[in-house]
Order: sequence, then structure tokens, then C-alpha cells
Amino acid sequence: MFESFEEQEGAPRDIARFEQLWILAIGASAVIALGMYDYSAMIVGHIRAMLVNVVLFAIGWVLMGFVSRRRSGIARWLLIPFALLIFFYDLAHVTVMLETGWVAYVALARIGLMAGAIYFLFAPRSRAWFAGRPLPPDGANEDRS
Repeated sequence: MFESFEEQEGAPRDIARFEQLWILAIGASAVIALGMYDYSAMIVGHIRAMLVNVVLFAIGWVLMGFVSRRRSGIARWLLIPFALLIFFYDLAHVTVMLETGWVAYVALARIGLMAGAIYFLFAPRSRAWFAGRPLPPDGANEDRS
């Protein structure tokens, strides 16, 4: 059923780095969601707050899967507005995050992780991989560990 989401043969190491940073960003997002849950529930209610969190996490995982496992160029480009949406959410709620202190620092780390992950998607070896071209010589024999 999920064979199309298996690890791609010949993927450059940059794709593995993207996955690692994106998963760390999702973990940071979980910490932020827990830290901001009371605020979110106060604004939109408990059910909507949970639903929004679940939907956003699902979108993040699905986009990651399509990018790194299905080699989807469209999903790669969709990650940019998704990350910008999160950035502008953080920017709009920075005062609330600063009240708790630690949430603001985790949010800053999350933005850095997402920016780093997206950077690896647009590195030369990744661009060649998405285009179906041979990898440049310096990345052709790298493993995904």
C-alpha cells in the first residue's frame, strides 16, 4: 500500500538532511502546540484548537513524504508557503509567546529548522535529483545515513 513512499534509491544526502531537519521542526511544533494550547483553546475553543493542530501536523508530514519519497516538485514548492504561514503565525503571536518565555525560543528554533530544511531541497544536488538529472560528481556516491 505504501510502496510509493519507500526511500528513494540514489537520493542525495541533502534529501536525508531535509527529512531530519523537517522532523525536528515538527517536533518543535509539537512542543509549541502544547505550550500555546491554552491560548489557542481560549481563542477558538478546544475542539477547533485540536483540529487545527492535527490538520497542520498532517499537512507537514504529507508534504515531507511527497517531497522526499515521491520526488514531488510541486510539494517541494508548497513547503515554502506552508513555512511562511507558520512564520507569520509566529510573528503575529510573538507577544503571547514571549509571555511564556520558552515558547518564543522554540518557535525561533522551529523557523531556523524549517529554513534549513527548505534550503537542502534547493541545493544543487537536490535540484538535479528532482529534475531527474544525474547528480553532480561530489554527491553521486553518498549514502543516506
